[in-house]
Amino acid sequence: MMDLLLTILLYAFLGGAIKYIDQAYDERSYSLRSAGTLAVMAGVTMGYLMARDSPFSTAFFAAMLISLVLARKIDNRAFALGTALAVASLLAFYPSSTVIWHLIPLVVFLLAGFVDEVADGLVDKYRLDGFLQMFLNYRPFSDFALFGMLLVGMFPWAYLLPYFAFTLSYMFVERCSEREYSLNDGVSWIKHRVLRRAN
Repeated sequence: MMDLLLTILLYAFLGGAIKYIDQAYDERSYSLRSAGTLAVMAGVTMGYLMARDSPFSTAFFAAMLISLVLARKIDNRAFALGTALAVASLLAFYPSSTVIWHLIPLVVFLLAGFVDEVADGLVDKYRLDGFLQMFLNYRPFSDFALFGMLLVGMFPWAYLLPYFAFTLSYMFVERCSEREYSLNDGVSWIKHRVLRRAN
């Protein structure tokens, strides 16, 4: 395992960066140029973690990338660039790293991640609300998968810290973007009212 503090920081960065890119393209909450810059940084960071923090990060992020492809969630240039750079940087760091591929964690994370992506898509598709919306938007199945693997001793319990740093950072950026969207929407409404009165 890498230095724990560094791992936590990198996971937190990736969680926030991924959501930032998602919101920049889907909700136009942020600049597309800054999203592209973040995609480069996130891709290299992810590949670095997959190579240097093996086997946990190798399984976790490889499963994430595969599940995103299967769920057709790589739907913009920034995500495509970040994915390509993650693979490229993994290959670049591979010769100088001890990369371990464990099939069971990879498959467990893959299945959980795929279910999370599909479930999250159902919220928008069927306009779910209330508890079910919160439950599915939280993407809980990866949490269940991780706790199961920790309980049987596949990974140290310390991995809860970087994992939830990723999750909380992802949720924090989502909340900030919602506030930003509400603020922009409010400003647009005020401008519309002022212009209408002026006319």
